[in-house]
Amino acid sequence: MKIAKKRTCSVALTILLFAALTVNGFSQKIEFGVRADPLITWMSSNSEAYKSEGTVPGFSLGLDVYFPLNERFSVSSGIGLLSSGGRQSAVEDHTMVFNNIDTVVNAGEEMKYNLRYLNIPGGLRARTNRDEGLNFFGDLGIDLRLLLRSKVDIPSLQISDEIAQNEVFAMNMGWHINGGIEYELGSDLLFLAGIGYDADFFDVTEDLENADQPDDRSKIRMIRIRFGLKF
Repeated sequence: MKIAKKRTCSVALTILLFAALTVNGFSQKIEFGVRADPLITWMSSNSEAYKSEGTVPGFSLGLDVYFPLNERFSVSSGIGLLSSGGRQSAVEDHTMVFNNIDTVVNAGEEMKYNLRYLNIPGGLRARTNRDEGLNFFGDLGIDLRLLLRSKVDIPSLQISDEIAQNEVFAMNMGWHINGGIEYELGSDLLFLAGIGYDADFFDVTEDLENADQPDDRSKIRMIRIRFGLKF
């Protein structure tokens, strides 16, 4: 666990250093954006041993950086805070391993994951180039997610916000696709609004052998409503 955390920190520092050097090298061209995105998030599994119990609300706050390639295309990146999760149940009794205790959750009882990540996106962004002050954009890319916090609620056992770092992988990656409009508010300020979809590449939850947890791949999926400013 300590080795995994050290590797996670090393990757994060390397990426942030690279981003800082890139920004410095293209400081005459880059554009910035800030956003606050409400999310609808849920968990899905490839195994019949687990069942999705519905969606949970989330949010994403971020600083975006755009490196223009020409008038229509740019490389997008940035850094943000992502709060996501999902509601899941097991078809058999399930042992949940928290940081301080182990708890048996009865079959069919809901386990609600509340996860918080440092999210580092990278993608290719395209936009129309019209003169009327209204443009359309699209962004397709991948995201690196570094776990900051993992908590679980089990309503049937009156358990709320119990720390469960052992149950969730410290790092994940995903992909995103976003689209929407840019509306010019001033000569150097644009309002952004849009919609997007995100999904994980890899398993979110660890399958702990000492707890006899079934092997599966549980992934988080998200629908986002984008609101932001670009300058």
